[in-house]
Amino acid sequence: MGSRVILLAVIFGLTPGWTASAQERTLAGEISVFPLRVDVRGNRAKFNEYRDLRDGVSGNIGLRHDAGKDYLDLRVGDIGRRDQMYELEGGSWGTFTFHLSYDEIPHNFTTGR
Repeated sequence: MGSRVILLAVIFGLTPGWTASAQERTLAGEISVFPLRVDVRGNRAKFNEYRDLRDGVSGNIGLRHDAGKDYLDLRVGDIGRRDQMYELEGGSWGTFTFHLSYDEIPHNFTTGR
């Protein structure tokens, strides 16, 4: 996971400079952390076949930076889990856009128990 954080930091560092004045810039976001308590009655391996639901803590991050005609949007989901997701989108309206995404989708055949 550390290499993914470094990759995001490099991408933020390589984005073009924001040319808008200070009055036009906005930064908004949200960070959520939530506990998970899972009680499965039945086949645990089938329940978690394409996801990672187990007891513990998880979180999400959403950040948006607007600077006039330039924008940058970061979304991170299920931090620290095997089904985590990262998306970075940005660009300059009318000139260029980019969208980078990484989505881990595990395929669990058994729980190992």
